[in-house]
Order: sequence, then structure tokens, then C-alpha cells
Amino acid sequence: MLKKHRGSFVLGSVLVSLVAFLVAGRAVDAAAQGDDKKIDESLIIFNRGKMLHSEKRYDEAIVEYQRSLKLYDEDAWVWNYMALAMTAKRDFKGALKSFEKALALNPELTDIHNNLGVVYDQMGRRDKAFEEFGRVLRDPTYPTPEKTFYNLGDLYLQEKNYELAVMHFNRAVEKKPKFAMGYRGLGYAYMAMGKPEAATREFERAIEADPKDLPSLFELARINDQGGKTSEALSFYRRIVEADRFSQLGKLSLSRLEGAAKK
Repeated sequence: MLKKHRGSFVLGSVLVSLVAFLVAGRAVDAAAQGDDKKIDESLIIFNRGKMLHSEKRYDEAIVEYQRSLKLYDEDAWVWNYMALAMTAKRDFKGALKSFEKALALNPELTDIHNNLGVVYDQMGRRDKAFEEFGRVLRDPTYPTPEKTFYNLGDLYLQEKNYELAVMHFNRAVEKKPKFAMGYRGLGYAYMAMGKPEAATREFERAIEADPKDLPSLFELARINDQGGKTSEALSFYRRIVEADRFSQLGKLSLSRLEGAAKK
């Protein structure tokens, strides 16, 4: 979910297979409910929804999640994924209701507080976003704190509190040294602070962590362009086009390459 080119927040739940987890959890519930077949059917439908979700077919995914919940509405993970799909469609009110339902079913899902923070920021309610991200970091068992440190860094960057932004982005890469988005966040912060050399270093670190980090490649291309290093800039634009020519950054890069070819 990209709110804007710079401010890409990290949602807690990624689209990975949760089949084993859900089967184990539901087996207990099914025994209590005496309705194994219905719950198994809802799992199949849920997984179909996740496939559509991964393909960014959000409307269709939501339909499948609704069908799954109609059969069995006590699975917090389905409500969570429903909320994520609604967030992608910018249906924030619907997303909030679904996240709240998920938390009511399982208050221990710290990921949802991270996701809620993202939604609140998208709604312009930064105070609530800070509150939710703070709840995540108070959970010592949360397995991916780098995501929340990144999200907090982005919030501070929006507020032009660059020192705190840098601090939180640094915490993100301390937690996960190969976290490309953390280095990218540092690059954006240093650019905003008028430190292009420091920004370049961080964007390069992002590329080392993830050679296909298109936003960092694009920023390096722009920095070289602005510095008169046309050959280096074009090299970065080519890498973006080769990686994904149909993305927004791919199209912008292709346009720059075509313009250079006409000179």
C-alpha cells in the first residue's frame, strides 16, 4: 500500500500462506462448534481470497473474505485480511471496523495495531497513528519491530522532525540490517535535511539490501541527474525499466531514457 511515492508504510500482515496456522487453530474451534466441514470450507474460500488479494484484485478478494466469514465469522485473521483489502481500496471506515472485529476476537494480534496505525495515518489522524505504533513497540514479543520503527520514522518525516525520523529509521535497520526500506527512509530524511551525500549513501545501502528497490534506484538516478552525472543517472533509469517498465517509476524512467536518446 503506497500512500504516496515517499511515504510507503509497512503493513504488519504480508500475503504469505497461513494454511498450517489456520488449520491448527480452527481444528480446536471446530471441535467446540461441532462443524468441521463448514469451517474447512471457509478456510478454502479464505485462501482463494488471499490469492486474489496478492494479485491486487481487492474487490474480488473482499467478496471471498465475506463468503468465508459468512460460514465462520470468528477467525481474526480473516477479519484482518478483509481490513487490509479495504485499506488498499481506501475504504478506511470499513477497514477500521474489520480491524476492531479482529482485535475483539484476538487481542494478542499485535500486527493489527501496526495496521491500524497505517490506516489512521492515511486518514490524517496522526495522533492515533502514533498511539497504535507505540502499542506495537510495547510488545517485546513482536517479531518484526523494524516495520513499526519505519512507520514511526515516516510519521516524523511528515512532521519535518528530521532528527526523530533519522533516529527511528536507524532503529529499523538496527533491528533488521537487510531492511531496504529503512535505508530508503534515511535517504529521504537526509534529502529533506539538505544532505545529498548522506542520502546517496543510504539509497546505495538500500540497493545493497534489495537490488530491485525501485524507489531507491529512482532517487539515485535523480541525484545523479541533478548533479550533472548523466551517464550514471541513465544507468539507474535503465535498471528500473529492466525491473518493471510498467510501474509508475518504470514509465518515468523510460520517458527520461527516450528523452536522452533524442539529444
